[in-house]
Amino acid sequence: MFFERLADVALDRYMPNGAVMPTETIVQSQTTLTVEQAKVSDFEQSTMLLAEKLDFLDVQILRKFYMTGKDFPFDTQPFCFPILYREMKDGHRLKICQEAFRKRLDNLTATGFLGKMRGSNPVNYEPVRDKDRLVRAVITKFFLIHGLTKFV
Repeated sequence: MFFERLADVALDRYMPNGAVMPTETIVQSQTTLTVEQAKVSDFEQSTMLLAEKLDFLDVQILRKFYMTGKDFPFDTQPFCFPILYREMKDGHRLKICQEAFRKRLDNLTATGFLGKMRGSNPVNYEPVRDKDRLVRAVITKFFLIHGLTKFV
């Protein structure tokens, strides 16, 4: 299979002005393209897997942190635990107790979606800056999987 692709590339190495492009350049560009495609498919697979494992409450919690609707420097929001619990209980009609909610936040912290600020009382949680693209993709994929696209 690889050699058939190499033969096809070798036939395409002639440029329109009659010059010949070196085969090494063509093979390197084809390899780079394949690696980029693999990275994209790995990202899609990981978002699909994570979206299937999370439940609706976890996604709602992540939305509070990662989807603020604002532009780049202000696109994420840290929360203090009691304020977040109050907002989720009043605004989203949350039906779990405070300790169950705290365990949910700790689980999201253990998976790496949220960060926990050390040395603060009450506990503050913050979004992880390097994972914001992944988390937003997981949230969107969750709503697409479950047919809730009008709520995104």
